[in-house]
This record gives sequence, C-alpha cells and structure tokens, in this order.
Amino acid sequence: MESGTNAPPRVLTGMLVPVFVVLLLQFLGLPDELEYQRPRLASEPWRLFTGHFVHISWLHAVLNCVALLLLERLFEARLSRGEQWTVLAVAPLAISLAFWIALPELSWYRGLSGALHAFYFAGCGVWLAGAAGRARWLPIAALAGGAVKVLLEQPWDASFPFRGWLGAAVVPQAHLIGALVGTAAGLLLSARRKRKQADQAQPPES
Repeated sequence: MESGTNAPPRVLTGMLVPVFVVLLLQFLGLPDELEYQRPRLASEPWRLFTGHFVHISWLHAVLNCVALLLLERLFEARLSRGEQWTVLAVAPLAISLAFWIALPELSWYRGLSGALHAFYFAGCGVWLAGAAGRARWLPIAALAGGAVKVLLEQPWDASFPFRGWLGAAVVPQAHLIGALVGTAAGLLLSARRKRKQADQAQPPES
C-alpha cells in the first residue's frame, strides 16, 4: 500500500478523543452555550472554535462522529497523527472566520461537517501529491468526486436549505469553505513534506 509516511500502522484511537468530546457536549446539553453565534463573537470568541463540536441533535452528532472515524481510517497511511490534529484544529477557526466575512446573514451554526470536508480534501491533496503514474488516478477521482458533491449541493444564494431528517436548516456553504480550507491545507502539508525530504537528502557539511 502506498503510504504518505514511513511510520508503521498505528492503532486508530486519535480521533476517538474529539468523538468523545462531541458526544459529551451533546450529553451535557451545551450546544446553546458553545455554538457559533455571530452577535456574540466579540464577547465570546471561543464560539469560533467550539461551534463546530456541538450539534443540533444526537443523530447529527453521531453521524458526524462516524464520518470522522471513517476519514481517520481512510487517510491513516497518508496523514500523520499530528497532521490530522492540525487540520481538525485549524479548520474550524478558518471556516468560522469565513462565515464572519462572507456570510453575515448566518446568525448561528453547529456541526463538524465543514471540518470533515476540510479533513477529506486535505487527505486527498496529500494523497495526490505522494502518488505517481497511474496511481494518481485514484486520488484525482476522489478529489473530483468530492468537488462535484460540494458544488451540486450549493444553493448559490444566501439561503440555507431545510432538511427534514435534521429538523433544521443546513449550511452547505460550510462544506464548500471546508473543501477550500482542506485543499489549502493539503498543499501546505505536501510542500512541508517536500522541504523536509529535500533537507534530509542534502549531504552533511564537512
């Protein structure tokens, strides 16, 4: 199997930590206190980050937790544990800042789905950068499929479509922003790896 790192296979437990946090916050009933709320960001800036780890319902929370564990499994050989945590830490803040700048009509938001899209596109970007020859077609297809999905679900206006299964409006714009953040993260992580490999390839000075 192609691998993005030289590390041996690891036990998949890293993303159980955010999963536990998401489920604990849902159990404690804290979404209102932690969700992204535009009018309160100046006085409660932590909502830029915590809003992505609270959810509308238990179904919403569980589905996102399952998706996070699946993404960890999918990219275990391509994103190191540190890279996974970096994406999951930076993406919520970047997405929230994009909300604040580009979506002034979005007054509140809950959910991990934007960060999940960032995780997916970052993993695909690193995967593509590390592939060669015919092996590049699979990450290209994964990126293209993700891009088509994100673009097709966009309302392309200021609306937020209602979803009956969720019992609330959704924000597909978060998926698009997450995809852009993840793509940028994938490029940066790939460039960092190349610099590291180049430094290691240089002979030591005599």
